[in-house]
Amino acid sequence: MATDGIDPSKEGTDWTADEVAVLVGSYFLMLAEERAGRDYNKSEYRRGVISKTGRKPGSIERKLQNVSAVLDEIGVPWIHGYKPLPHYQDALVAMVEQQLLRHPEIFVTGDAPLRVPDENELLVGPPALLNSDPEDRPAAIRRLVGKFDPAARDARNRDLGRAGEEFVVGFERRRLERAGRPNLARDVRWVSDLDGDGFGYDVQSFDADSGEPRLLEIKTTCGNERTPFWMTRRECDVAAEQGGIYRVRRVFHFRNQVKMFDIAPPLEMGLRLVPATFIATPR
Repeated sequence: MATDGIDPSKEGTDWTADEVAVLVGSYFLMLAEERAGRDYNKSEYRRGVISKTGRKPGSIERKLQNVSAVLDEIGVPWIHGYKPLPHYQDALVAMVEQQLLRHPEIFVTGDAPLRVPDENELLVGPPALLNSDPEDRPAAIRRLVGKFDPAARDARNRDLGRAGEEFVVGFERRRLERAGRPNLARDVRWVSDLDGDGFGYDVQSFDADSGEPRLLEIKTTCGNERTPFWMTRRECDVAAEQGGIYRVRRVFHFRNQVKMFDIAPPLEMGLRLVPATFIATPR
């Protein structure tokens, strides 16, 4: 072992289960500090991992990014500065699962910081169509996603949904103001808050050029742009009826680097719609 704690003989070798456990444990300690708004030193935590594993700093950094990638798959905000890096070991997925079971408070994201990029970079194009089935992912991550279902959790999280809607209302008003349409900006309406649910959309905004209404159904997640979400029959029906002015506004990475994109009807062209529940009535 070298004096700096790095073991050269480990270069190019797979991480052991014990080493992965050390790294994932360190990640969750940092995540707790970040969530609590406390200052912490990433370099100090990294030195702790080096002393216990003998791994090089670059290898540790990549592994920490792998942890972020796993959290990203299940819609949990990751540590700022450790951007998700895919292609991780099944052993790492298993260790992340253990930490999630020990720390269920990780799923409570209401107090996590909201990082907003430049306004001009907020609204992006939808992700490119996949040529693969999400079910083709490794079994370990499919099992984890099934266990900590981000779509179901987001649907239950009223605080997250409300925060996303409020964020979009503010963005739409500022967008129309910047476009020289202050009259339209004043008329942006938070329908679900003022008039209640059941309309099939949450916000009524406007096209800045034509002044045509835009009916926005807001779907917010702390996960990535491909995180699944639930849609109701009512929302799908209104999308079909009001196809020219209806949009699904997907807000993603809400507690990391928030961005959003729109899906226009027909929804089947931009979304993979899979029946998930059935209404059962006794015969």
